[in-house]
Amino acid sequence: MREIADGNYIDSIKDGITLVDFYANWCMPCLRMQKQVEDFAESNPSVNVFKYDVDKGVSIWSNVQSEFQIRSIPFIVIYKDGEVATSAIGYKTAEQLQEILDNIQ
Repeated sequence: MREIADGNYIDSIKDGITLVDFYANWCMPCLRMQKQVEDFAESNPSVNVFKYDVDKGVSIWSNVQSEFQIRSIPFIVIYKDGEVATSAIGYKTAEQLQEILDNIQ
């Protein structure tokens, strides 16, 4: 699982299946979900998994907030070849993340 930011966001999501976890270090549900995202990433080596710190990134997070009408985090977006396949808000377990992925493949 790698960090993603405004500068490398577009290039990072353009190929294959990509999950982006929007989080903040002050967000308790985000911190609890970190292990779940890590477990999901380990179980899905063909999926690109990134974390996006909403306090460090401005441009992409502003666009995502507007597009999805997001008011809270954690928030995930799954892309397929650069196009939004699905999104989900709130704490998710690794199993729930897997179900979300399975429903788009």
